[in-house]
Amino acid sequence: MSDHANRTYKDSVFSRYFRENSQGLVELFNAIEGTNYPLDTPVVVDTLEDVLYKEKINDLSFVLDEQILVLIEHQSTINENMALRLLMYVARLYEKLLNQWEKRAMYEEKRIPIPTPKFVVLYNGKAPYPEHNVQYLSQSYMVKEEYPALELKVDVYNINYREDSELLQKSKHLTDYSLFVHKVNQNYAAGKPLAEAIKEAISYCIEHDIMREFLEENGSEVNNMLLGEWKMEEAMEYIAEKSKKEGEKIGIAKGEQQKQQELIRLFGDLLTPEQIAEKLQLPVESILAILQNATVVAEPEVSYEAKKTE
Repeated sequence: MSDHANRTYKDSVFSRYFRENSQGLVELFNAIEGTNYPLDTPVVVDTLEDVLYKEKINDLSFVLDEQILVLIEHQSTINENMALRLLMYVARLYEKLLNQWEKRAMYEEKRIPIPTPKFVVLYNGKAPYPEHNVQYLSQSYMVKEEYPALELKVDVYNINYREDSELLQKSKHLTDYSLFVHKVNQNYAAGKPLAEAIKEAISYCIEHDIMREFLEENGSEVNNMLLGEWKMEEAMEYIAEKSKKEGEKIGIAKGEQQKQQELIRLFGDLLTPEQIAEKLQLPVESILAILQNATVVAEPEVSYEAKKTE
């Protein structure tokens, strides 16, 4: 088995920050749903894991008060397929819950009570986006029906830092996370190298009691996680533009294939196969095949670091 399969999962700052703080999860849910659950309400985190590759499959999911199953995805790009992805996640989560009970109960006459699902996407990318939007699974159906047999609603919230954001005002934990990312953005936009921009944002937030305890305990890991996340986004933008220009000369299909291969090769040692698959919207099996067979992937003509010096 390859080293890609054996290494441990590299988490995201968002998932790690909220997953380790049950009160923060309750506060976040209250802010999103307009509820008033006490902060000590029982929370059971049940994020899906790939046992073979030791990876998280979805960003964050938890059962609140043994009654509500909450799935939250954090995105830096707008993805119109989130309802479909969340449908697959929630099916696996319900199966996981049934395995904890008696799975055979599903075939008995008595109805099984299951936690009510809630689907949320939190967006903090660069492209403009409304403060709140809704996606429906039925929007992807080829045949439109007034009352589709299967529906799934996803609430998408823009969590980029703004003082007048209604959602942020309701959750200190979400405000702190948004402010932290905002400080990194500010530092980077001012011309500081990414590593320095992150380091200074961490110091600033600790000094001003923003995610203080989390950053004090996990500062170096946060730095590494953000470096990986941001370099991935920058490289995708760069290679997408490069591939677009090449597409005029070598054909769109070949250009797209080259873009994918370059990204996979470039971040094979930085991100897990699951993370790369999510970014590129490709099967994990395809990512692994390319990572395990270096001859399939041509060397990038211009490296990411070379691009930075242009």
